[in-house]
Amino acid sequence: MKKSNNLMLILFLLGIFLGAIDSGIVSPAREVIQHGFGIDASTGIWMITIYTLMYAVSMPITSKMADRIGHKRVYVFSITVFMLGSLFSGLTNYLDSYALFLVARVVQAIGAGGILPIATTVIGQSFPEEKRGTALGLVGMIYGVATIIGPTMGSALLTLVGLENWGVIFLINVPIALMILVLSRFISSTGTTSKAPIDFIGAALLAGFIGSLMYALTNLNFFHFIDTIQSITVWPFLIIAVGLLPFVIKHEMRVQDPIVNLKLFGSRQMVFTLGVAFITGIGLMGMVFVPQFGENTLKIASGKGGYLVTLLAVFSGFAAPISGKLLDKKGGAFVLRIGFACSIVGTLILALLASKAMTWPTVILGLAFMGVGVGFTMGAPLNYLVLNKATKENGASALATMSLIRSLGVAISPNIMIGFIVNAGGNVMNNISAAIMPSGMSFPAGGEGISPELLTNLQNADVTNIVSRLTEFLDAVVPANAKAYVLPAIEKSADTITSIFQTTINEGYAQMFFMTAAISLIGFMLTLFIEKKKVALK
Repeated sequence: MKKSNNLMLILFLLGIFLGAIDSGIVSPAREVIQHGFGIDASTGIWMITIYTLMYAVSMPITSKMADRIGHKRVYVFSITVFMLGSLFSGLTNYLDSYALFLVARVVQAIGAGGILPIATTVIGQSFPEEKRGTALGLVGMIYGVATIIGPTMGSALLTLVGLENWGVIFLINVPIALMILVLSRFISSTGTTSKAPIDFIGAALLAGFIGSLMYALTNLNFFHFIDTIQSITVWPFLIIAVGLLPFVIKHEMRVQDPIVNLKLFGSRQMVFTLGVAFITGIGLMGMVFVPQFGENTLKIASGKGGYLVTLLAVFSGFAAPISGKLLDKKGGAFVLRIGFACSIVGTLILALLASKAMTWPTVILGLAFMGVGVGFTMGAPLNYLVLNKATKENGASALATMSLIRSLGVAISPNIMIGFIVNAGGNVMNNISAAIMPSGMSFPAGGEGISPELLTNLQNADVTNIVSRLTEFLDAVVPANAKAYVLPAIEKSADTITSIFQTTINEGYAQMFFMTAAISLIGFMLTLFIEKKKVALK
């Protein structure tokens, strides 16, 4: 039995690693893939958007099927679909068809939606309650580390095989998936069966609701809320989502075996747990900007800040199994409180110390607390709380609901966080101009006859190249009789320009980290209402 449990643990942990790492490994390749297909950024973002949408839609549906016809059967199906989607995604590198690539990403997302909730459910339910936290701690460690190091692995693979062979970041999934499928032959079937009819109508209604809501939230900019909510990419989909919601609730309440167990929302404790999941999803996105923050703060070349994420992963990986041990002794709410407290301390260190001092020790100290916070909040305690409050028959669908709620937080988070950095970036040229130009004068703006590439080049400057790019831009836009003054002034003020750029951008990052700390504080407050005792839902 022990040998079977160990094999089962390896099987499902591999699946969690496979699904989690793919979400991050694509990020550094997005622009490379865009250039490979010859498309613009607004079209290229669909490689991320369509995956996110289909992943969110497929999670509750595949998880419910797993609760009904067996976890192993649906898990193997999900791994197979994910493998085929990965294979086709990689091959489109050589087929030169962006449309086929998007279809492959849809297939990949459908498979991924069934991996994490099913694997977590089986692991959690296969161990006795007194050891469940330890097992879920391993889940949290694998998921957290894989999510964080994904971008680093993506960058490393592209460096190894060359940018023109970006398809390898998808093809790398195939051998791992094949290994899982081979191991699955030695695992007995798990899960329960039901004779109730499959809720196809509920699945269709839920898919429409989730897809519309996620798409609207993805396009909503909270810093320009009034403008973007009037956009054709936002308000129609919000109306569709709001219109579908009562139909989803009415239908799911009357069917014998619903896709979503609405009783989850009838439990006060479960509602608080799902609220914490939502907050965790929002707060997690603060980590996405760590590489760029590190590059600006420590004057690291663009693209090299991803290695700071590896450092974050080390602290997270160290904390996750410890959180699992504490789960067995103290319960999920206690572990979450520690995690949120560490996240608050870490983000405040980055906001108050690292962004001002701009030294390695302050950055590492902040990342250490953030990493421990991730290790104590990501996955394990939330999974533990949900499984303790759900029956064995609806464990996977309950976890899928929790993951969906967290995904909604992830969907809106970038639109909140990026606004601080964009606003800071808009102040850079004014601050530099005020510091080095004579009173009443300012840098000329790009206008007619100026290359768009040159303007974009300046807008995308970082702390290591702002002086050279500003010089190149001004050389093209200032009149010939002014160059004799302007260009030497830029060269003479190089250190000042670099310092102003660095501090101005860091003001935006500091505000973003303050927001992340406030969000973590809300999560901490919610955990105070979660009881330790088990309250299983029928």
